Amino acid sequence: MAVYVGLIRAIGPATHAKMRMEPLREACAAAGLGDVATVGNTGNVLLRSEQSMAAVRRVLQAVVGRFGLDNEVFLDTPRRMAAVVAANPFPEAAAERPSELGVCTFHKAPHWDVLTASHDGPEGLATIGAHLVVDYPAGISSRLNIEKRLGTTMTMRNWRVFAALAEKAAALARR
Repeated sequence: MAVYVGLIRAIGPATHAKMRMEPLREACAAAGLGDVATVGNTGNVLLRSEQSMAAVRRVLQAVVGRFGLDNEVFLDTPRRMAAVVAANPFPEAAAERPSELGVCTFHKAPHWDVLTASHDGPEGLATIGAHLVVDYPAGISSRLNIEKRLGTTMTMRNWRVFAALAEKAAALARR
């Protein structure tokens, strides 16, 4: 069975009242997803399934919807996440300030040049497949307007969280 990492967008204190992680795990298992585990309280779900990636995303999106939430679900694979971690385009930031290094996950790679060709801000940008890694040297607040400029949605995890998810997903895939 394939291993997937579900990244639920915008899960935080406001959504916890509607969807805690234990009921999310239980609902995922009841929907037929296997080896379901959550990492942290911000909508990171590790799971196994024999279904296609698109089908698993639909199942997980429906599970989130049953909690009365419309938070978008992004799905990733251990292999793609490991490629981002291995590429580590900003090793100094990853080592010294991983909470200020963001990994943005998209459903598919957008036309990056819309963002990268005209970028003149202080942030460092690197694209790896359907991921955009952003080094925020002055802290996470920024005027990049990534989604608006690219015309698509994404979800972001800091480097520490993304790398930990990649490691846990790879371990699950090896089992």
